[in-house]
Amino acid sequence: MRGGGRFALLALVAGSSAVARPAAAYDFSVDLRTIGQGYQVRRFGADGSNELLSRRRLTQYMDLAVFDLAPGRWRGDDGDRNLIYFDASLRFDSDFGGYMIGRPTGTDEIHELGQSQLDILYAFLGGRNVGGRVDFQLGRQIHFDLVDFFAFDGGDAIVHVTRNFSVQAYAGTEVRGELPLSAPIYELDGTSAGSRDPATRPTQNEMLRPLVGAAVAGGRDGGPLFVRLAYRRVWSATADQQPGEPDSGVNDEKLSLTAFAGWRDRIQLAGGARFNLLLGEFDDEQVLVKLRTFRRQWVTLEHAYLAPSFDGDSIWNVFSSGAYRDLRGIYEVGIGPEVKAYARGFARFFTASGHAGGASLGATWRRGRGLVRGDGYWDDGFGGRKVGVDLAARLALRRTFEVEGRLTGYEWRSDQWGDAARATNDEGVVFGAQAGGRWLLGQGVRLHMLLEDNVGTYYFSQFRGLAVVEVDASL
Repeated sequence: MRGGGRFALLALVAGSSAVARPAAAYDFSVDLRTIGQGYQVRRFGADGSNELLSRRRLTQYMDLAVFDLAPGRWRGDDGDRNLIYFDASLRFDSDFGGYMIGRPTGTDEIHELGQSQLDILYAFLGGRNVGGRVDFQLGRQIHFDLVDFFAFDGGDAIVHVTRNFSVQAYAGTEVRGELPLSAPIYELDGTSAGSRDPATRPTQNEMLRPLVGAAVAGGRDGGPLFVRLAYRRVWSATADQQPGEPDSGVNDEKLSLTAFAGWRDRIQLAGGARFNLLLGEFDDEQVLVKLRTFRRQWVTLEHAYLAPSFDGDSIWNVFSSGAYRDLRGIYEVGIGPEVKAYARGFARFFTASGHAGGASLGATWRRGRGLVRGDGYWDDGFGGRKVGVDLAARLALRRTFEVEGRLTGYEWRSDQWGDAARATNDEGVVFGAQAGGRWLLGQGVRLHMLLEDNVGTYYFSQFRGLAVVEVDASL
């Protein structure tokens, strides 16, 4: 499978190059990345013994972009109309280490532990300012904003009714790990494709999930004022339908509002709210205000409310009660051209458990090729206490070689005090040291090295090393 996956990627690159050479009407770019990792993780056996499992991971990415597909005569005198393009990103991931040897198979197989997998992260044909009014995308695409994130296979169209008002509609199917060449990272949380318990009706995960949505927006994205109101609905047919059950059910249904406003570089306002129609409650609220008070001073105020929500098929929607509200304040100041300092504080309120708070202080000194940064933090309240310091430094000895180091220390203690905390390993102290460097071996070729050791309450030494060769290739 690994050999076949790499052959498919190379064939696609070669085919794209062959097609692109004789065509002068459009341009393309291909970016290839190969990431190799080798390390070991500890596993505790049934008899209490330790076993080290090796991981040998190879990940390959290929990003392909083809633009200016439309003939030049279609694009107008300024070249800003009827812009047709194609974007795609593929990922091949494989693990050929001992970590995968002896993994469950058959009915007990864990789908998330596939040895090799080829994913199409996104691939779509798009157009901008078609006819001076329409933007569109067809294929696998990803959408994200302040309060929403999802991926679907289908079509998306935006009609610019006026310069400052647009209407959007999209439809397709949700991208899920059960689909061919699909990554599971985009699907709704709360269900597992690996479940084999008949009571959970595992075949429900194999059903397609149609998705539709619409939005209206005012202002210009990236302009001084932008507001967007959006609606999205996802549903699926009922698998193994029993008497009295509906033919289909809603998996996700949300209404969201996002807005941004800014005035020069002095004031920025951003906010969003998402109402979960399936649960009948707000599950995400975000507000940010950033003010530049004086030449080198900034004040940021943030508010967030998050309530966990899951796939409509998940029982976690019944038992989840972990919503919290978070208030934060940040003060940043530039002390001359080389030093920046900050102070942060937060208060967090859990709807069913209690509250917590904390603060941090830090400063960064940057001069020429060197940088030194120090941070101290303190968190206390619900969940326990954590106090720590962090000191880091980086220095470029030459244009091609850079070294860095870091010292850390922190102490933690859970809500359980005294003997109860010590009995459950819920308090302790850790000190750590890191040293590393980056060496530019050639154009687009870098060697990263890192050594680390930690000593603390529960271990005398935790030494590890890491070396990564990074190679960039593009056409």
